[in-house]
Amino acid sequence: MEEQIEARATPAEVWKLWQRAHPIESGQKGKDKFRYQILDVKEGEAFSIVWKSLFVRLVFTHKVQPTEKGSMISYHVQIKGPFAWAVRRLIGNKIRNNLQLVLKAIVKELEYQSVK
Repeated sequence: MEEQIEARATPAEVWKLWQRAHPIESGQKGKDKFRYQILDVKEGEAFSIVWKSLFVRLVFTHKVQPTEKGSMISYHVQIKGPFAWAVRRLIGNKIRNNLQLVLKAIVKELEYQSVK
């Protein structure tokens, strides 16, 4: 599942916002509610966060690309593992809705920063 939104911020501004929220370093590991790892970092363009739980992995890929008006920000989620089908069925719509909310919040934060 994927959601995207256009922002009037540059890709560099989006990347800086992500860096404040995440330790964007390839291989970086940590634990919040679930174990996670940062993968596939393309500085200023994209990175993935893999959240791991028993029998399921969620891969959240963050991308930003330049547009004429600023940037296209997209989040792509892959659900993998033996119970991926069950997770998709149980919380797939909730994940999609949360992606939309997060993207709107990012744009709002970027707009707020540009006004400062």
